[in-house]
Amino acid sequence: MRSNEAGMLAVLNKTLIRACVVVAMPAGLAFAQDDTQHRIEAVTLSSGGLAEIRRSVRVDGAAEFGFDVPLDQVDDVLKSLVVRDPAGGVASVTLDGLSPVEETFRHLPFSPDDLNALPRLLDALQGITVRASSGGRTVEGTVLGVETTQRSEEGGAGAEALLSVMTEEDRIAVLRLRPDTELDILDTEMRENLREAAVVSGRGRMDDMRTIAIALEGDGTRDLLLDYVVPAPVWKTAYRLLLDDGDETRLQAWAVIENATGEDWRSVAVTLSSGAPVTLTQRLHQRYWHVRPEIPVMAQTAVPPQPDRFRGVAAEKAQNTADQAALPNVQRMAVGQAAAPAPGPSAPVALATAAEGEAAAIYRLPAPVDLPVGRTLSVPFIDTELTAERISLFQPERDDVHPVSALRIENTTGVSLPPGIVTIYAPDEEGYAGDAQLSGLPTGESRMVSFAADRKVEVMTEAGRDESVYRASLGEGVLRATRITRATTIYRIQGAKDAPRTIVIEHPRRQGWHFSSDVLEEHTPTYHRLRVEVEAGSSAEVAASHERTETESIALVEADTDTLVYWSGRIDDSRTADMLADLVERRREIARAETQVEVIGRELARTSQNQARIRENLAAVPEDSTLSQRYVSMLEEEEDRITELDGRHQQAEQRLAELREGFATSVREL
Repeated sequence: MRSNEAGMLAVLNKTLIRACVVVAMPAGLAFAQDDTQHRIEAVTLSSGGLAEIRRSVRVDGAAEFGFDVPLDQVDDVLKSLVVRDPAGGVASVTLDGLSPVEETFRHLPFSPDDLNALPRLLDALQGITVRASSGGRTVEGTVLGVETTQRSEEGGAGAEALLSVMTEEDRIAVLRLRPDTELDILDTEMRENLREAAVVSGRGRMDDMRTIAIALEGDGTRDLLLDYVVPAPVWKTAYRLLLDDGDETRLQAWAVIENATGEDWRSVAVTLSSGAPVTLTQRLHQRYWHVRPEIPVMAQTAVPPQPDRFRGVAAEKAQNTADQAALPNVQRMAVGQAAAPAPGPSAPVALATAAEGEAAAIYRLPAPVDLPVGRTLSVPFIDTELTAERISLFQPERDDVHPVSALRIENTTGVSLPPGIVTIYAPDEEGYAGDAQLSGLPTGESRMVSFAADRKVEVMTEAGRDESVYRASLGEGVLRATRITRATTIYRIQGAKDAPRTIVIEHPRRQGWHFSSDVLEEHTPTYHRLRVEVEAGSSAEVAASHERTETESIALVEADTDTLVYWSGRIDDSRTADMLADLVERRREIARAETQVEVIGRELARTSQNQARIRENLAAVPEDSTLSQRYVSMLEEEEDRITELDGRHQQAEQRLAELREGFATSVREL
């Protein structure tokens, strides 16, 4: 059986070879694929993880050329491709779809699996005219189908395929398909479809590349350029920083780049960009279909209308109604005691050409790069001397009594330095001193990069509590109270015994507070930097104070007793405090008068209610009865009581008014 299948596959291969035809290019177009005419000329690597590829292509007249792109880069090529033709124009850009195998076989009678066996292919070609030969016998006609039966012969049982065709004489002929079967597809269109399907299916087994075909119109031989942007590994910067005894330091930067373009680089001009571009992607190669709503087939009847439930509103009024409805923590560095200078590193053969753009620093490598696909290259592109100062940097939030050795470097290169990791080398006695991180350094600015703990220096922190002082002034009946809150932190520094130190303390900022210190050097968005020089074996003390002022205006006429008591107990000015104390006593007297008016008023109300009850009882008993006389007597007593309470209530209200007027007069006279 296996030999029979092998023979069938051989027959199928012959069939496909015979079915192959040459697809002609459009008139006047040529296909450019020669490496000498079609190559990557330049690559610009961005720190945003993209690579701008520049290809040069030599064409003659109207031409069509193609270049292969990995499938995962097709979206970006479609997004960014720019064709620069000095003497022509772009006619079209074409490429296979995302699923060329599926699209190719969508309208064919056979599937990719049918190409694996001749019987299955012939069975799928039902109705197609063929000529088949096997075992010295030939049949020709329209394929009716293929039947697989079991046969018995020496050596065991097995399956055999029988092809049935209808000849031109309307006879049905049957042919046993053997390993020596030969097949000719006589239908020209189907033969071409079969050839194309075989090519696409074979290519689909390694469906990780797409060929971008560009058709141009133009005259004469010329060189054109293609620019496009594709994803690329982020290029990295690794710095070497060598300290010496003075204020100068040697900075050498190496770029680490990788070729992930899917194509070897041969004499490619490489440019490094340190900007932070906005990078977007979109699935331009993916097919998106608009989903249309499906509506039912309508019979010759009308759908009942919905009942009208709402009152109509004029358009102008309806429109009016609708209108009414409708900020890195940057690490720093310092320099400590330096010993004898060590030999410097070997200088690069040539340095990159640097340029400062509006949003990025550009470094063009001095020589073309040869880099096979998948390989990594590390090459120096900066080698310069920078001004540096070694300091001990203390950051209280690290919760450590020891500062860190740091280096304050100033960028005097004229171009921004990209972010990267920094390896620090001290003079010979120390050698490797530590690693640091440089988060990018614009030209003309300075940064501190930290690389080691300075355990010879101790800084003790004593943070004081917030203390408030109140000041007040009285005028025009208004108390203007000012609260001054102050918090002071003391840093006690014990310097190194063997060498002097420059100590920089990064004291955290407090938004909305004023900061003061005798050793304040500079500010950052997150810190106040304090600088102090400490001699060998010496100590120092640094004070850092935050202060905040809050002012409140209080209308004394409306102030209640609690508010006046609160401020009278917090103001240091005795004269102002006495004035407030007098107002407190007046306000308390007013409160007592208000209470008296309220008490008399309640008693008057109760007496009036009792009088009304007696009057109702009197009306309910006989006029000349003893009970009636008793009620009359009680009614007279209540009337006398009401008269008395009413007089007292009027006197209390008059006194309350006098007290309020006196309080207001006192407030106005303050």
